Amino acid sequence: MAVRWRTLSVLMIGCASVLLLLLLNSYMFVSSHAMNGGGGGGRAEPVNPALPLPRRRKMAARAEPPDGVDCEADELDEHEELRCHGVWLAEARADLRRLEQRLAALTKRAGVKSFPRVKFRNYRDRKRILVTGGAGFVGSHLVDRLMLDGYEVIVLDNLYTGRKRNIEQWLGHENFEMAMHDVINQYYAEVDEIYHLASPASPPHYMANPVKTIKTNTIGTINMLGLAKRVGARLLIASTSEVYGDPEVHPQPETYWGHVNPIGPRACYDEAKRVAETLAFAYHKQSNVSVRVARIFNTYGPRMHNNDGRVVSNFILQALQNQTLTIYGSGEQTRSFQYVSDLVEGLVALMESNHTGPVNLGNPVEHTIEEFAHIIQKTVGGTSQVEYLDAVEDDPQKRKPDIRRAEQLLGWQPKVPLSEGIPKTVEYFRHELQRKGHNERNLFDPLVDWSHIPNKLGG
Repeated sequence: MAVRWRTLSVLMIGCASVLLLLLLNSYMFVSSHAMNGGGGGGRAEPVNPALPLPRRRKMAARAEPPDGVDCEADELDEHEELRCHGVWLAEARADLRRLEQRLAALTKRAGVKSFPRVKFRNYRDRKRILVTGGAGFVGSHLVDRLMLDGYEVIVLDNLYTGRKRNIEQWLGHENFEMAMHDVINQYYAEVDEIYHLASPASPPHYMANPVKTIKTNTIGTINMLGLAKRVGARLLIASTSEVYGDPEVHPQPETYWGHVNPIGPRACYDEAKRVAETLAFAYHKQSNVSVRVARIFNTYGPRMHNNDGRVVSNFILQALQNQTLTIYGSGEQTRSFQYVSDLVEGLVALMESNHTGPVNLGNPVEHTIEEFAHIIQKTVGGTSQVEYLDAVEDDPQKRKPDIRRAEQLLGWQPKVPLSEGIPKTVEYFRHELQRKGHNERNLFDPLVDWSHIPNKLGG
């Protein structure tokens, strides 16, 4: 289908070029007529009101006047003939504009597009990087960051919770490749680094298919560690703050072993991530695989899945539609929310570091769920009220990262406050709700959060 549209585009552009040449010739003819007829200095004769004007046509103008109109008839004087040619030329130009609009639409549908400006890297420092789950919320932002940095990026995703439209701004770029693949099946590629992000991350998604969640985080992790071992790649595993369970230590440092219910409704995700960390360090000790482990705390931003059931997306969508904001439990539970660009910078810094142990990546600014609901209300506006429902089983009551290790070893700390990140996220969801067709792409411009990358890196 793409080839057919590109062929049509080439044919239409060729037709437009021929038409433009004919119009230029006609214009030169009319212009020369005007110069020759207006040099006498005499007074212009009145235009004959009975002059026949060219009929409007649906398609592009032809090289000759339309049927039934002869602009060079003997009974027309020079001024009437010039007016006839002028009307004909104006209609031809209008037809050309319509044709240009159709060509633009065809070109857009054919996939002809420009890409964000990226840094150029030669063979010495152009790494090949594999991102599993790269079409998901966090993964797609990481892909933006790596592409802008000039690396070759391969996205591996089965689109269980990811969306191709999250990365479509890079489809067709010479540095980008996407493979529809499930990580529980082996994958072979020559890469330098692997960001292993593949896994459903929100409770409704990972509890909908708990066995699949466990297999993705165990078998999938084994496959990625095996690939890293074979090709000598460095592997970063995206773990989670859920490994701490409902913590008895606050805030949670990396040295805390956690308080997890191994048979609860969230165990398929919590325990699978704990096993993934165990596998990573086992491969590191036994086979000397270079591993990095990021324990990711609550993250929000554009491209969040509309139905992921998380606090941020739930509150924003409910507020935008003037629905009741639902709080599960007392609302005194606390969370720490970091903007997605902060997390991505932390992931890149951790990958480039020499630290092997787990590192917390999150925002230490803590809010209760009730406070956060009021922040969303104030940002969105509207008439939404707050409703309290029964608490969710095994829902952590406290969640706040101790990020001293990230600050000391990576020089990293979150920079985007809620007052800046929430409006961006609200605007994204507002556009999502207004979408009425596939052509309304609502792309999130990568340069919104990483405008400094091409400049800083000399791109």
